[in-house]
Amino acid sequence: MKRMLLLAALGLAACAPDAERHEDDEAAGPNVATVKALMTAFNAHDAEKMREYWHDDVTWIEIVGEQASVVTDSADALHSELVAYFESYPEVSSSLEDIAVNGDYLTAVERPVWKQDGERKSQASIVVYEFSDGKIKRFWYYPPQ
Repeated sequence: MKRMLLLAALGLAACAPDAERHEDDEAAGPNVATVKALMTAFNAHDAEKMREYWHDDVTWIEIVGEQASVVTDSADALHSELVAYFESYPEVSSSLEDIAVNGDYLTAVERPVWKQDGERKSQASIVVYEFSDGKIKRFWYYPPQ
């Protein structure tokens, strides 16, 4: 009788709606490793190293309201943008939170921290990365909060 109750309980648990939920504490995989390496290079202000993680025709897109605008559409342009950014904000660093992976897409909350006029500033933006051949093909930034 105990055996039948145990089997019945296991059968019900397997059919429960929660049976397919995955409770991973942290996303993993090659795309996660790529964006973490990208953040390490960003925090080192190494725009040249960051290039290793992008396609040559990488596209940076900003979303504002109902509009999507291309900021840069090549590795050369993105490299130039970052070099200028690091010169303007020599103490900037950034981190990624709440990383989630869905196939070729990775989403996260990016939180940069910098100093401006002697005051510490911070904001957070949702970013979506699209991967192709193990490199970042496109990424979308949503308005900072």
